[in-house]
Amino acid sequence: MKKILFLFLVLCINIGLFSQSKDTIYYNSNWELADSSEHDYYLIKEGNKKNGAFTAYYKSGKIRCNFYCNEINYEDIENSKFDSKMTTYSKEGKIINEGNYENGLKSGKWNYFTDLGVKDIEEEYEKGILNGSFISYYENNKIHEKGNMLNGKKNGDWVTKYYDGAIKSIYNYKDSLVTPFCHICNEYKKCKAVINNPFNKNSIQSNWISNDTLAYKQTDEGLLVTFNKETNSNFYIDLEVPWKEYDDISFEVTFKNTENSALEYGLIWNENLIENTYNQFIVTNQSEFIIYNVEDNVYLGNKFEKTESLLLEPGEENILKISTKGNQVYYSINGDLVDTQKITNFEGSLFKIMVFNNKDIDDESIILKNFIFKDTEEYSSVENGLEPGKFEWTGSGSGFYVSNDGYIVTNYHVVENAYEVWVKCKQDGIYQKFKAEIIQKDVSNDLALIKITDSAFKTLKEIPYSILSGTAPLGSEVFSLGYPLADVIGENVKFTSGNISSLSGIYNDVTNFQMTVPVQHGNSGGPIFDKNGNIIGVVVAKLNKEYEGENVNYAIKSNIVKNIVDMIPNPTLKKRNTKMNKLTQEEKINLLSDYVVMIQTF
Repeated sequence: MKKILFLFLVLCINIGLFSQSKDTIYYNSNWELADSSEHDYYLIKEGNKKNGAFTAYYKSGKIRCNFYCNEINYEDIENSKFDSKMTTYSKEGKIINEGNYENGLKSGKWNYFTDLGVKDIEEEYEKGILNGSFISYYENNKIHEKGNMLNGKKNGDWVTKYYDGAIKSIYNYKDSLVTPFCHICNEYKKCKAVINNPFNKNSIQSNWISNDTLAYKQTDEGLLVTFNKETNSNFYIDLEVPWKEYDDISFEVTFKNTENSALEYGLIWNENLIENTYNQFIVTNQSEFIIYNVEDNVYLGNKFEKTESLLLEPGEENILKISTKGNQVYYSINGDLVDTQKITNFEGSLFKIMVFNNKDIDDESIILKNFIFKDTEEYSSVENGLEPGKFEWTGSGSGFYVSNDGYIVTNYHVVENAYEVWVKCKQDGIYQKFKAEIIQKDVSNDLALIKITDSAFKTLKEIPYSILSGTAPLGSEVFSLGYPLADVIGENVKFTSGNISSLSGIYNDVTNFQMTVPVQHGNSGGPIFDKNGNIIGVVVAKLNKEYEGENVNYAIKSNIVKNIVDMIPNPTLKKRNTKMNKLTQEEKINLLSDYVVMIQTF
């Protein structure tokens, strides 16, 4: 009898404890059941209630959310059948999200907010699936991204914007796959139409036609073009691109070597079949490039040169690019500019990718990965309020900081005719662009002092170099950092090196020195460093080719530069730097690059 009574008491106690623990249900931050001593949220259960209104609380006792359930699942609360408006609050009492449920599924418009109560995302659901508009916001309440969802996938045009509300890009999607055609705008509201066409079998293709459908097959990497000894013809792809002869364009194609790539390939452009006009840019497996020009059935000559820019090993890729600016044409291989030429007549609108058959080799092959075509665009018809105009800046150059609050030295001719000056520079490890103003001009010495005026610019750390008062000796090793031909070979800093070859400039100008450091358009205003990383000059000019001078370039001496720097109210340059000679060349370049900037003018 005592044993039976003891078991009955234990059973009653256990039942009582279980019933009491069910009054308050505890959860961790993932809404999984948790212990009462280690929990983030809790839900108070009223009796054996399975439906009705409920309130969840933070550990502090503040409301987390309230909702109505047709059938609540305490053990797996996220699979409960919610059937009402649900509002979720932060620990500070601000709304985090709000929306409606129907039969346990999200329905209608849902709004999401940051912890500060600023709207973050707005989206629409239908039976638990994203269907309808999607909008995300910056913290200033301007739209960041906007588009439409269909059955949980992106479809139609999706617009992204800059922080100030200006358009950044417009991409078109089909079932969350981006189509090749899009629009891209820079911070100055100048835009390009872009076709980015990957040839792989998993992507949507733009319009193109090949002359031989049996010569290729689509793979995960792209089009695998293969020839055999019985194949007589070459292989080419005709591309349909929206080019107008007065536009500046760029056209690039990525080729990938296979184990059996020993052929010539390249680009044909400006082709007019009626007038028999075309231009070719071809490379070979002998590390050569060829530029071939025909106009109105008249052969205008070709250029045939060796290059070190081509990669020939199996698996390596080569990017061939043609770009135009006005009547100037730039040819590059893997980002290296290999040639330029002037073309006065743009007569053709046809573009081709060409692969030439080497009939002496069996199963010769190459992979065509993708092509990218960019075309300057007037864009007022795309979005009201967007300024039409060219994408590119009208001029560019280089410069360098002479104070940590944004004073910069460059050439006067870089900013001479500008009504807007912008600086592209690194902040927090990424490139950013800031508005600047011209502070001081030294026209006779071709120097200018500008200052970043953008409030978003952050004060720099200590500038690691000094500007030397004296002139470096004849024969000294020197190097430059700058942004040559940025619109052609990219907006990243470039390194070149050489020696001081004369202590005076052209016509014995004693304010300049001559050097063998290679420079291009865009290097102007950039610094010349000695081996210790101190500035000994500023790039100013190169000798024109008609004077038959190869690699004859000039820099303004640093003692002249110091005159304009002394006008700064708070210069923060170091004194003569001797510690940098302990660094490797790569370490010097890595350190100094953050203090060399690109100047863009409009």
